[in-house]
Amino acid sequence: MENAVDALKMAGAVLIFVLALSLSITSFSEARQASDVILDFKDRETEYINGDFYYEATGTERSVGLETIIPSIYRVYNENYRIVFEGLEGEPLYYRKNPSNPTEMEEIYVLNSDDDSKNPPRQSQDLAQNNRTFLEAIIYGKTDANFDSWYGNTVRLPSVSLYDRLKSATQIIEYLGVYTTTLNPEVPDSMKQEKRVITYRIIN
Repeated sequence: MENAVDALKMAGAVLIFVLALSLSITSFSEARQASDVILDFKDRETEYINGDFYYEATGTERSVGLETIIPSIYRVYNENYRIVFEGLEGEPLYYRKNPSNPTEMEEIYVLNSDDDSKNPPRQSQDLAQNNRTFLEAIIYGKTDANFDSWYGNTVRLPSVSLYDRLKSATQIIEYLGVYTTTLNPEVPDSMKQEKRVITYRIIN
């Protein structure tokens, strides 16, 4: 009788062990499938669009709002990328005096980290403050004495701020990519530079 009880205990223990092992194998299998999905999922910022300022959608697009666009604008001069605005109705981001023809004002639709024209002739030692002054004028149409002093003769703001135009848009689509600064085949690849591009297409 005692042997039968011991045998039942051993059988029960084996059954519990088999059940636990089966559950563990199932859990590991599901974890592996989940990890495969995560590893196969591509980061949206690793999709590239090649070309010399000309690019097309390659699936790296999404609908965004002001909560995404405004922080990107504030970082544009601190990070190596450029922002292109498409679909701005009526007026550009801002007007800038043409360096080659001071009597003309250029229409600017791009914010570029390499653009030195944003730097005022007389700027303070605080470069971050210079950038903030310029960008807040572009975004909100808000100017101060520094902006008037630094940019009054070179930059003209549109009649409606960028913020108001973005806020009234029906949809804004973001496209990501990179462009190569030069396509000259004589320039070695090690000398070519790539810059990240964010394009916002505004649909009204």
